[in-house]
Amino acid sequence: MKQLEITTNKRLLIVELPNSDCEYGGLLKNRNLYFFTEKMSSEEDYPVCYPLPYDCEFICKGPDFTEDIAKGFVEYKQSKYYDREYYWDYKNKRYSISESSIKSFISAIQSKNYHWGENPVKEPRMSDYGWYASGHPEEDSGRMYEDGEDKYYESLKLFEESESRTFNPSKCIIFEIV
Repeated sequence: MKQLEITTNKRLLIVELPNSDCEYGGLLKNRNLYFFTEKMSSEEDYPVCYPLPYDCEFICKGPDFTEDIAKGFVEYKQSKYYDREYYWDYKNKRYSISESSIKSFISAIQSKNYHWGENPVKEPRMSDYGWYASGHPEEDSGRMYEDGEDKYYESLKLFEESESRTFNPSKCIIFEIV
């Protein structure tokens, strides 16, 4: 379970659930985040509790995060001369003309070296490195590169590290830290 605390004009906590069939159930008094699966197979199945480091208030699920909700949590200012809003870019630490408050929210996540939505690092394929798994027809073709395996695993490690820092909005819950 991934968690990230960001500070915009409020302190927010983003939590990614372990799988898509988990759902937010409530906050227990002992600071446990209470999730339950919709597909409980028997009476012996119990909800799973995950601890939260802070007392929090539920804001919304990631897929329900809208422009209006984001606008309540990011810094912005209205232009005196134009009908424009300038949103704070948390990554570059300045106001910028942005189309949305959601982009400002995403910049707060990026300022902590995390990603929202899609992993920016492309998943490597063995064939891109001239290296093939054992038993592949290309393995015996003479097109194998000696260092291809090492480069593939280096790229795979970078991809996996980036994936571990990427939030999938459909699995996320956003809280305000109180």
